Amino acid sequence: MSSIPRTHEQCRPGDGSPTPSISVVILTLNEEINIAECLESCAWSDDVHVLDSGSTDRTQEIAKEHGASVHTNPFESFGKQRNWAIDNIPLKHDWVFHLDADERFTPALIRELDALIKAGPDEAGFFVPHKLMLMDRWLRRSGGYPTYQMRLFHKARMRFIDHGHGQREEVGKKIGTLKQPYLHFLFSKGLFDWIEKHNRYSSLEALQAVHDAGQPLKFSQLFKGPPVERRREWKQLVNRLPARPLLRWFVSMFVQGGILEGKAGRTYASLLAHYERMTVLKLRMLKESKRLHADNFEADTAPPSASSAFDPGDQTLMRKPITKRKRTAPPTAPKGEEGQLLPEASPWTFKEKVIRAIWMLVGQPIFSLTFHNWYGIRNQILRLFGAKIGKDVHIRPSVKVEIPWNLDIHDGVTVGDKAILYSLGTITIGERCIISQYAHLCAGTHDHTDRSFPLIRDPVEIGADAWIGADAYVGPNVTVGRLSVLGARSSAYKDLEPEQVYVGNPARAIKARELVDLA
Repeated sequence: MSSIPRTHEQCRPGDGSPTPSISVVILTLNEEINIAECLESCAWSDDVHVLDSGSTDRTQEIAKEHGASVHTNPFESFGKQRNWAIDNIPLKHDWVFHLDADERFTPALIRELDALIKAGPDEAGFFVPHKLMLMDRWLRRSGGYPTYQMRLFHKARMRFIDHGHGQREEVGKKIGTLKQPYLHFLFSKGLFDWIEKHNRYSSLEALQAVHDAGQPLKFSQLFKGPPVERRREWKQLVNRLPARPLLRWFVSMFVQGGILEGKAGRTYASLLAHYERMTVLKLRMLKESKRLHADNFEADTAPPSASSAFDPGDQTLMRKPITKRKRTAPPTAPKGEEGQLLPEASPWTFKEKVIRAIWMLVGQPIFSLTFHNWYGIRNQILRLFGAKIGKDVHIRPSVKVEIPWNLDIHDGVTVGDKAILYSLGTITIGERCIISQYAHLCAGTHDHTDRSFPLIRDPVEIGADAWIGADAYVGPNVTVGRLSVLGARSSAYKDLEPEQVYVGNPARAIKARELVDLA
């Protein structure tokens, strides 16, 4: 029997409770821990069906014991499974409510359903809100209540289409909205099941994001229209932004108020960030993989299955070598024109501006306020904003980072107080490097020979085991060789050879670097 707490009374035929003429369909797969109490919440209905995907536990047996009709069909997707139920299950009533095994009807919802059906609605279906339950608590804030799903529909008026990890209703239908929610118990089968399930969901979300990437964003629907449509447009917008894991955590905790919901709110916010991180990593793999192209998705209304998209041996996220920018001859200013023209218009896209603003307003302040020895937390903040950070990296809280997602910092690196990582372009720091206090790695400049003064985002690469001294400067398009040393207050404008010690402005080699083995 389920260990889920009973948070509602049961409505049963014959006791004066309403019994709306609605068929109930419950989708299951190995739900023996949930199915009994789920069916008890359906006791008001005289037509309850369990559509099982091939359970290997006692799900079907328990369902039959509780009087439900049991049907089986291999699971392909939520949309296809719901359509299969419409086409193949002998549903007694025209109106159907789809429920999951970890969800429960409430008396208030049943009464609203009864009044609705008696009124004879002409809609094709109705969106229904749900209360997200975690650790015996309703997550009203961090759960984003109310959020809606199409659960009640007329079997002759509605079909479903796969979308992301779930499904959506056919467009062009008349849709209503109910006020009373059902209950959704998030961890009814434990954390392991949640992670396993959302690992699959994140694959489908990544594929859907690739499919949606070529679709125009409807800004007009971000703030008006049905709640479900607004939510989908916001999701498309967020899918195009970097730093999604941290953004999702921050919104859940501080914008929606999850911090006020105690341990349950903090736990849920962390899980949402974990889910976003899985989705972002898989989306990155899809974009970088040579096996997949956007053309594959344009002809389909739904993305391909996740199983065909990922190869456990895929090496698409391996570190790539830095390609230096090739200089071209500067344009010649027209005769008779003097002075420097106004700089070019901003080279940053709207998306880049938004994420840089989030980093400056949220990410960098949180990063700076951490305690001096919280290296792991700072590394995780940078990772959430897209930086590649290796193991045992020690970055001090006073370090200034311009654009985190342009950082590639390898294992064992130390970055001292007040150092500046001006990562307009890519900054790569090799294994075990030391970047001393006040050092400045500058991966950005302007072309002073061009009258439009365009921004140049050339990379900076620091080789393994190199040491950049205090208050030293490394300019754009410079590679510091492995094991080399750039002395304090020195400046490098050209590549530094490996295993050499450099000082001065501009830096010049004064001797070879020799490491003494004290063993």
